[in-house]
Amino acid sequence: MNDLSPTPQPEASLKDKILSLASRLSRSDHEGGLSTGEVAELRRWRLGGDIHPAAWRLLAQLSDGEQGMRREMEDRWLAVLAGMAHMAPQPHRSGFDAAPGRVLAAAGYSENRFHKLLNSRNEAFFDAVEGACRFLRAKGEAVDWTRFAPFILTLDPDKAETQRRTLARDYFSHQQP
Repeated sequence: MNDLSPTPQPEASLKDKILSLASRLSRSDHEGGLSTGEVAELRRWRLGGDIHPAAWRLLAQLSDGEQGMRREMEDRWLAVLAGMAHMAPQPHRSGFDAAPGRVLAAAGYSENRFHKLLNSRNEAFFDAVEGACRFLRAKGEAVDWTRFAPFILTLDPDKAETQRRTLARDYFSHQQP
């Protein structure tokens, strides 16, 4: 007996999803990436605001299964997409020196702003993430999004605290005197 049903594909890991997004934001639409208009749409996203078609298409690709994501997780993914778009066309780089805390410290991100990034919740959290991404773009910096995205995406309070502590350790161990 031959079973012709499709073989279930393994779920893409978070790292694979992040690298795929970074790649799409690093290429032009002629190369399979996003158009400049789509990147601009992603940059304009604000919590509670309109979700543009480019974002919906990317969310659909990120979703695991037919049920989609909970709204809170969609919002967090939208924050990742917007943050990467703010830093496009080269939002991602890998390596120890690309750890978000290290990059923010090396670029001169103030302790006060960093404190807000670590400790804000709800809408203020999304604003702080956007501010950090805009700051990095203005400085011409990119971060390792496989390290930054979990900080944004984590909903579990204990895991979120671990992410905050990792970011803080990287920032304060690399901060300029």
